[in-house]
Amino acid sequence: MSFAQNSDLPKVSIITVTLNAEKYIERCINTVLSQSYPNIEHVILDGNSKDNTPAILKRYTNKIAFWKSELDNGVYNAMNKAVTYATGDWILFIGADDILFPGFSEMAYKLKDENTIYYGNHKWRNSFNGQKFDSYQLTKENVCHQSIFYPRAVFDKYQYNEKYRSRADHVLNMQCWGDNRFRKRYYPIVISDYSEGGFSAQNRDFLYYEDKPYLIRKHLGVICFLRYKYRCYKNKKRGIDIDNDLLY
Repeated sequence: MSFAQNSDLPKVSIITVTLNAEKYIERCINTVLSQSYPNIEHVILDGNSKDNTPAILKRYTNKIAFWKSELDNGVYNAMNKAVTYATGDWILFIGADDILFPGFSEMAYKLKDENTIYYGNHKWRNSFNGQKFDSYQLTKENVCHQSIFYPRAVFDKYQYNEKYRSRADHVLNMQCWGDNRFRKRYYPIVISDYSEGGFSAQNRDFLYYEDKPYLIRKHLGVICFLRYKYRCYKNKKRGIDIDNDLLY
């Protein structure tokens, strides 16, 4: 169900930002509606789509907690705005072309500590991925956006940095992993099917890669920064991409 019910369980806001997503958005909505967890709201912010996306959303008005179609200044601007409409105790983001598995509900029942970030696994292409992350692992790759439950307190303190075209979620996770206020809890539960055509996979964020050494040092500390620089040095000697991190 998508409207939050009276429940002692914490409310989870699922946020989806869309643009011309008529091929996928109905499937996405239905994977939210199929969840067994009883205290969910689905917030959808559409970027003034020119296809049938707004018409589809209108058909589901009685099953979506909130939706709106308006111009935005990019995906992270839309996500920052969507957070202001969400009323949940935890927030998870999925794309219009992503699918939620029953593991979402399994994980939702584990949400207990309002200062803990909970995260799990995801499916990508034909494989299942996920692991426990420490600060150094975040210098290599990002926690998949579609498998991480942020407590509301994260967005009381941080926003997505909108200057980054496709990697602001990685920057946010660096901030969170470097912030001792937030504990992190990993469960090997498959939360979602992350679409192969995801936005970050198709849009290399050159400014992020330019800033990445500074971001690592600022948020993850000197030791992680030195290990990262040494890894870049070894990769360069091997003749491979000097950074060579994964594009989630």
